[in-house]
Parts: sequence; C-alpha cells; structure tokens
Amino acid sequence: MRVVAILGSATALSGLLFMLVTPGFASDALLHGAVKSAAGENMGGVTVSAKAEGSTITTTVYTDDAGEYVFPPLPAGKYNVWAQALTFETAKGGVDLAAMNARDFTLKPMTDFVRQLPGDEILAALPDEAPDDARMKTLVRKNCTGCHTPSYPLQHRFDEQGWNAILNTMKQINVLGTWVPERALNGTIDTHQKEIAAYLARARGPGETSMRFHLKPRPSGEAARVVYREYDVPLDPDMGLPYKYLPLDGSDWSLGTGSLMNGANGVHDAQLDLDGNIWFTQALPTRTTTIGRIDARTGETKIFKLGEPGGYASNSHGIIRDPKGNLWFNSRPSAPKGLKPALVKVDPRTATLTKYEPPEGMAGTAGSLDYDGKGQIWVTSPFGALRFDPVAEKFQEFNSVTPKNDNGAIPVYGVAADRDGNGWWAGMAQDFIESADTTTGKTAEMKLPPDARELAWLTPDEKAYYQTYKPVDFNSPFPWAQGPRRMGTDKTGDVLWVADSFGGNYARIDTKTRDVTIVPTPDPDTLQPYHVSVDSQHRAWTNMWSTDRITNYDPVANKWTLYDLPTRGTEARYISVLERAGESMQVVVPYSRVRKVAVMTFRSEEDIARQKQMAAGR
Repeated sequence: MRVVAILGSATALSGLLFMLVTPGFASDALLHGAVKSAAGENMGGVTVSAKAEGSTITTTVYTDDAGEYVFPPLPAGKYNVWAQALTFETAKGGVDLAAMNARDFTLKPMTDFVRQLPGDEILAALPDEAPDDARMKTLVRKNCTGCHTPSYPLQHRFDEQGWNAILNTMKQINVLGTWVPERALNGTIDTHQKEIAAYLARARGPGETSMRFHLKPRPSGEAARVVYREYDVPLDPDMGLPYKYLPLDGSDWSLGTGSLMNGANGVHDAQLDLDGNIWFTQALPTRTTTIGRIDARTGETKIFKLGEPGGYASNSHGIIRDPKGNLWFNSRPSAPKGLKPALVKVDPRTATLTKYEPPEGMAGTAGSLDYDGKGQIWVTSPFGALRFDPVAEKFQEFNSVTPKNDNGAIPVYGVAADRDGNGWWAGMAQDFIESADTTTGKTAEMKLPPDARELAWLTPDEKAYYQTYKPVDFNSPFPWAQGPRRMGTDKTGDVLWVADSFGGNYARIDTKTRDVTIVPTPDPDTLQPYHVSVDSQHRAWTNMWSTDRITNYDPVANKWTLYDLPTRGTEARYISVLERAGESMQVVVPYSRVRKVAVMTFRSEEDIARQKQMAAGR
C-alpha cells in the first residue's frame, strides 16, 4: 500500500553551518572571555553557553587550557551567558553584543555537587570494593537504568524504606517509562530488592555516604574545541501545559536531572537533511505529531502528522538519511486500533511523505532503520527485519532464527545493513545477533559471549534462579548480559559495530568471517552505549545514554575520544553524522529526556586563534 501526502513546503536553507564556519554578517559578534576559579586559577575545559533572549537555540563552547573561550559569530542582540564546571556553582551573566562582546566569569566551589553529576560519574562513585557491593552495583546499573539515566534516581537520598518504594515502582515500569500495575515484574529487581535497597541506602541514604568521587578531567584538546548548537523542541500541545518549552531543560546542572512527568520525552531519533534542517521522530502517542522539522537558522519547528483513527497521529521511532538525501522513518499506531506499522519516505525539499505498508500476511515495521550498499532500506519487525526496494516498492521479510526460547520472547531492536546488501539485527534481551543473506534468502544467528566477570559473581542460588528467568523486556537483562541495543555498519568496510548497552562495550563483527571482537569502552562499568554511527574515516560514534557524553572510537589508532554534552539528563538514544566535502562534519544528538536536538561541529586550534584575534579587534 502506498500513500502520498504533501504536508508542507520546505524552504531551502544556506546550511546548518550558517553560524559556525561562515564569516557572518557585519552585525555578528565574537563573544569571548575568560573563566577563573575563586582562587584566581585559570580554568580549562569549562562549559560556556549563550542563548539570545527569546531564542530557542543555545550555543556552547569550552575554555582552553588558559581558561579563555571564544564563540563563533553570533547575531547582535542581548544574550544570557553562563559557565559551568562540576563541583562549582553555575555562574550567570548577560551581555548585549551590540555594545560589548566580552564576558568573564569567576566560579565558586560547591559543597554538595551530587545533583550536578552526569550518570557515569554518579555510577562510578557507587561502592564496589567488596564483592557483594560490586554485584549490587552491576544489578543497579543493568536494571535500574533501563528507561532513565542513573543521574535521575541517584541525585536523591532515601533511607532503605524509601529505596524499597522506588524499587517497587521500577520493577513495574515498562520500556516507555510507564508504570503498568498489571505488568509482569522485573524479576531481577524483585529477587534482589532487599539487597539493592540496603546497598542504595548506604550509598545515597540520609546518613554518611559510602560513595567515593573521583571525577574525570574536564574536556581538553579536540573535545574542548567543539561547538554545540542545541535546539529546543516545543512540548506536545496535547499535554495542555502552561508553557511551550520545558522549564527544567538541563541547561543549569545545579538543578539536577529533570522528570519526564512534565511532557519532556518523545524526541527519539534525529537526522540532518542536505539543506541543513533537522528532522526528528516522536516516539510516544500523540494527536498532533508524527515527525518534526527544525529550521537550523531560526530554530522554528514545524510538525507533520500522519492521521490515525480517532484523531490520533501515527508516532515514529527511527529515522535515517539515504545516500540520495531522502529520509526514511517507521510509522506506528497511536490509536487503540490504529493502522499497520509502516515505512515512510520523506522528500525533505518538498516535505512530501510517502507511506509504504507491508502486505497482508507480513509483519509490520518495528522501529530501527538502515540502508545497504545496494540502495535497499532495512527496518526491524517484531520477529526480524524487512528489506524494502524503493524502485520496485516491494518488501522482503526475514525472521530471526530464534524469536522465542525457554527463557521467553526475544524482541528485536537495532538493525544495520552492510555494503553487500545483507541485514543484521539484535535480539537484545538474550544477546542474539541475527543476520540475513539476501543472496540465499536465509537467516543465521550468533550469540555474543557473556560478561564473564558477572558470571563469576553469581551465587549458587542465583545461578539456579536464572536458569528459568524470563526477561520481561529487553530492559530487564540477565546479570551477565551484553545487551546489544542498536548498531551501525562501516559503509566503506566490512565491519558491524554493535552497541552493547549493558556490557559497556562494542561488539566488532567482521561481516565476511563473522568473527566477533569485544572492544571495551574507556569505563565499561559506567558508560553504556546505545547506538553506533560510522563515519568515512571508519570511526565509530556512539551516544553513551547512561550519561551526558558521546564518544568516537578510532579502530586504526585504537583511541577513544569523549565529548561532554552541555546539558544534564540528555538520555540520548541515537546519534547520526553528516559529512560533506569542504565542510566540517556534523554530529547530531537528540535528547530524549529534555526535548532538544544538538548538533556538534569542530574547530581547529587555528580557527580558535583566528577568532580570538578577531574578537579582540586585532
């Protein structure tokens, strides 16, 4: 079934780099300054952000080793400017760029800084010296962060009774973060609840804490030369809230990680089109929004709706950009008896949406997408993956070898496609990687090796319990689970990179030989990768969804680079890149919890030196 809808007209833009790498207009200014501590020390790696009054766009840079910062050209106007570093109070100020372009800050130390911390730092501080503590820490990391970043619950203090109340709620939360009384319990939390509550009460109780903080260094080098532009996404008007944008949006770290109870979530995946606009998916039911488009110059958001029965809008989940510049996403029903989940193509220049529904007898689409080297589009289904031919407009179905076993159903989440035209997908709950050979039409599977360290910590009773354990969903894993969530292929190589969310690593799979290599992140106990996008230099980019950082891994140099995100509680579930000849690469990160989309670009040392000279009038 094919449905065509013209939902608006696109305005050609001069590109997302309008503010970042172009000379700018004569009225533009280069905001600059320095940051010192109250003791008078120059502070490198400090996050400095600026947002024009009335704007929905925040630009962020970092101070260099000398404690100095400079922004790319900003339009003249009045700006709110603030500087932040962990363990220091947020310093705020204003500047009218029509009158001046310099703003210095002094940061004062903060006594109780736990609320400021990103998820990896607060996880790292949990006690793990004793074997039983290490076991509990693993259970917390793998079962209490399935639908939110660990900074959300752990910013608070509760006694043992309070943590038991929190765990009672957690074990009945579904994958969307919704409490469902009739839902089967998370068996791991239920079985270990008494131990977990006592452990958390020692760490984050009202008394003396057993946590030990050893914070990572602030950004330096390349990680301190990046520029972020963050775009606020309007709240769903269905919510009937008295504000259009999220008040607690993570911009001020001292306020902590915000709740989802205020309409924040829904923004899931995001892609740039070739005109520089940002397109994002809406993953939760609504009557208004299927996808949205952000004008990268103005920040204005336009929403698009595919109708469902009862006035609902189909919602969406994954989105990709194919080599021709078309966007593809999956639609899924919001209505109680909605339309069959389908595949939708977007022509971003005309804003034309074309819907393709899998034929009768074939499963509908599920949520993650990719394209292969033959020009075909892949999308997950509940039982495997579908391959779509955009020319013939036909679907081909491939099902998992093991969709269900004695430990229960094995739901599908991530999908990727290689340059030979084959598809790969993950059975996350039980560590299966499935693949489809389009030449033979057959599917095959492999199982990732378990986390041996976690297996060694199991007690005899636990080993017996997990023999018959049935995960409620893919966010209630076995203690030794790797948790292959979303993945990406090297389109110029023969490598599949799998984000092992619970194992804290990548599974590197040779798509020819099927050999598997486990590549640990810099800190597997705190960094939980969600999705992988591979650039033309073979580097694997990922969003560490348990914290407010993204990374790239260079397999040639065997080097990881970590980049701090400027917002607290981002809970990013996707990452994408856009590379174009003669332009800086752009990295796109949607923030699920705080309803923003960020675009990161790069500056060289020479760029910054030149901008400093211009800012000083030299």
